[in-house]
Amino acid sequence: MPKTFTHRGVSFDVIRRYEDQFEIVIHLDDSKTRSTVRTRLPELAKRRAEMLINRKLKDKIRPV
Repeated sequence: MPKTFTHRGVSFDVIRRYEDQFEIVIHLDDSKTRSTVRTRLPELAKRRAEMLINRKLKDKIRPV
């Protein structure tokens, strides 16, 4: 049962896969990024997703 959240204009889903594992799906600019987080608390999985979004937005803005 996925839960959809929004952080800084980017939507993401947090899906529990196992007792101690969550899957994070980030929807950014017509692309999906999947990550796995090992924790028992959904709040920590949500926080990890927010940290990943911050990093992706920072990398997107930074010129190479």
